[in-house]
Amino acid sequence: MQKVIFFIGFMFVFLSTNFFAQNKTDSLLKLIKTTKHDTVKVICYNSLFLQLEFEDDIKARTYLDSALKLAYRIKHKKGLSTTYMHLGYSEEDHGQYQEALKNYSLSLKVSQEIKDKKSIGAAANNIGNVYYNQANYPEALKNYFTSLKMREAINDSDGVAGSYTNIGLVYLHQGNYTEALKNYEKGLKLYKEIGNKEGVGIVYSNIGLVYFYLANYPESLNNYLAALKIAEEQGNNRGIADCYNYIGGVYDMQKKHDEALKSYFAALKMNLAIGNQKGIASCYGNIGISYTKQKKYNLGQDYLLKAEEILKNIGAKANLKLTYVALAFLDSSKGDFKNAYKHHKLFIQYRDSIDNEITRKKTVESQMTFDFEKKEAVAKAEHQKEIEHQKALSQEKSRKQLIVIGFVVISLILVLIFAVYVLRSLRLTRIQKNVIEQQKHILEEHQKEIIDSITYAKRLQQAILPSNDEIKKHLPEHFILYHPKDIVAGDFYWMHVVSDYIFIAAADSTGHGVPGAMVSVVCSNALNRAVDEFHLTDTGKILNKTRELVLETFAKSGEEIKDGMDISLIRIQKDKTQSIKEDKISIQWSGANNPLWYIRTNEKALTELVEVKADKQPIGKTDNPKPFTTHSLELHKGDVFYLMTDGYADQFGGPKGKKYKYKALGEKLINTHHLSIQLQYEELTNSFNNWKGNLEQVDDVTIIGIKV
Repeated sequence: MQKVIFFIGFMFVFLSTNFFAQNKTDSLLKLIKTTKHDTVKVICYNSLFLQLEFEDDIKARTYLDSALKLAYRIKHKKGLSTTYMHLGYSEEDHGQYQEALKNYSLSLKVSQEIKDKKSIGAAANNIGNVYYNQANYPEALKNYFTSLKMREAINDSDGVAGSYTNIGLVYLHQGNYTEALKNYEKGLKLYKEIGNKEGVGIVYSNIGLVYFYLANYPESLNNYLAALKIAEEQGNNRGIADCYNYIGGVYDMQKKHDEALKSYFAALKMNLAIGNQKGIASCYGNIGISYTKQKKYNLGQDYLLKAEEILKNIGAKANLKLTYVALAFLDSSKGDFKNAYKHHKLFIQYRDSIDNEITRKKTVESQMTFDFEKKEAVAKAEHQKEIEHQKALSQEKSRKQLIVIGFVVISLILVLIFAVYVLRSLRLTRIQKNVIEQQKHILEEHQKEIIDSITYAKRLQQAILPSNDEIKKHLPEHFILYHPKDIVAGDFYWMHVVSDYIFIAAADSTGHGVPGAMVSVVCSNALNRAVDEFHLTDTGKILNKTRELVLETFAKSGEEIKDGMDISLIRIQKDKTQSIKEDKISIQWSGANNPLWYIRTNEKALTELVEVKADKQPIGKTDNPKPFTTHSLELHKGDVFYLMTDGYADQFGGPKGKKYKYKALGEKLINTHHLSIQLQYEELTNSFNNWKGNLEQVDDVTIIGIKV
């Protein structure tokens, strides 16, 4: 009986996961309209997919279709390979494994035609991932070996480490722990050499699982804790959730059920927050097994059935196999042998379809084929090298005398030419040195004048920004994260206090640097006039009047100016900010392209981030202007709301030089909203600087956080 518990008790954990700024959308669309080069358009369409894949999946897919059609028409094979790869990503994210496999295979075929080894390695790896998710381990292993071969050929250390890790996963599933550990150790060594901490954490987790199956629980726990530490350092919520799940499995086997459940529920909460369906199912399965071991059969059954429902929906065969083992064990434990027999039959069906003798034979054949090809290639290379060496020695003997004679003659000629050249160069150098020194002096003077002017402009721009003391006087619990890209900025924040209301906004003017700063002054002045001169208090009407005043100002130049700003504007009743005695507070909000976020704890005691979407139009010239929407909201005491521009989410950085993105920013705010306002500011600042690293800041950054 203990063996049965051991078999099902932890496999849920292992199968819970498959291990494994940018130009703005408007800029990309504008480039597509203006460029005359079709290859550039293909690249732009693919970039638009990456830009929108997590925001608007349907629109992102239309851009991929456009990229595919255009790449076909102009016969741009590199573009075809990339587009097929992205189509595969899209289908795999939606669980459409057959369509994903078809597109990855097309990408592989085109990459082979153009002999792009890096793309061949990536496509083969992705095909292996699809087969892995379908529990077709021989085909997964075959493609992982193909990927490994290509990546070794181009010295792609990070890719090679990933291939070894994937190969180890297959062996682990098949119970070949020796081969699994061997491949994990190779991957771990490479990840450490190149400083890939995320990869190191993944391998530690996998090694921990091997030791778990070998019943070496202390060593297993040590590896999981090492992986957890790395995941927490990197803010990797999915990795943290997986580690808690693993640690709970170890505690369960040590019969520390209370500690196990504590870890499982911590993992479940995090997986629910990030929407990881496979991880959620894994947590449900492990919680159900833990309750079963404690003879709490009703609770155990509830959680196991929840796991079964999710796994059926996402088609995870390997997980379903283990779910039916767990249900059969639960049924037999409480004497329900009819259902125990039914669930045992389902387990047998899934087991036989995933792991049979033919499957294992194909796995061994894949390993032997890879090893043979590798040894044969090394032998051929050494033989060819020896032939070339002997040939070179023979040729060297026959040419030695001619080389010596030729060298002496050429050396004499070169010495003569060099002497003439040196004399001439010395004369020219003296003349050029005087000219360069004069030009350097002039340039330094001009540069100093420009820097002095811009620095003075910064002091003028700061005059339009409200002081921190003034904001704190009316909004005690607030922070403002304001990082201009240059000395002066296009971003600005604005506050205005009238008799009954406090208005505060975060705004992003067109451009940055000096042009952006000039636009920000125009826009700030228009906001002041809308409130003071026209006595408007409705946020939507304020934005309407501001747009009218900005357009009126630019029209005076006689030229067509399309500059303006995006903004998030909120109105708070003045008396309720000074002494909040009620549990709720009513506010008004309007936005031009920039949203409002606020965080609260819902009725189920779960923290959620709520987004109020902005009107998709700027404060400025637009083709179809519409009145701005006024949103009336009711916030609860303790809620935190955030006004922001797009600079933080658009920053490139991280280990792969990608954008931070709004999804990661939302997760960061959820994880830190319970902290004090000052600590939230410090966490956001540190996270931004760590993400950016040595890369250039791409835009001005503004985030305003206010606690109700």
